[in-house]
Amino acid sequence: MNSKAVVKPAIVLLVIAGVAAGLLGVVSEVTAAPIAAQNEKTLNESMTAVMPEASSFEQLDVELTGTITAVYQADNGGYVITTAPGGFGGAVNTMIGVGADGVITGVRVTGHSETPGLGAKATEPAFYEQFAGKSGSVSVTKDGGEIVPITSATITSRTVCVGTQEALDWVAANGGAN
Repeated sequence: MNSKAVVKPAIVLLVIAGVAAGLLGVVSEVTAAPIAAQNEKTLNESMTAVMPEASSFEQLDVELTGTITAVYQADNGGYVITTAPGGFGGAVNTMIGVGADGVITGVRVTGHSETPGLGAKATEPAFYEQFAGKSGSVSVTKDGGEIVPITSATITSRTVCVGTQEALDWVAANGGAN
């Protein structure tokens, strides 16, 4: 086999790979700003869902403890806190609104890998609406609390309670109502 039989296809392949890489770079640059804007819009909509009385939120530069991933101050004095405690299928990303009075204004599960049809029910209003108005200690009924767990998904239910409790504890320890 001569070297021309190997070099020509290699050069063609190199050119094709270079063009493809260049096009991917252009597409990445063109879509970066719209993706960032959509992510920001989704974040703001989620924060408004858990703290409907607020109209703006500012991310705080604070020490994050436990499974807390971010803390936002709402313009009404409350906080929106995101957590990522470990559930049955992995992290259960949860957003919790806590008023300045230490009372939960809303909870939403924003991402998870829980079992479809079971743990995934944590994203349904029948489950997350139970948290609104609660303060102090939050746990499922099996652990002596008031939150009715999702049938056959107690681990997920407890996980959401853990994240919510961490948010309540953070607010209490950092100037919120006790």
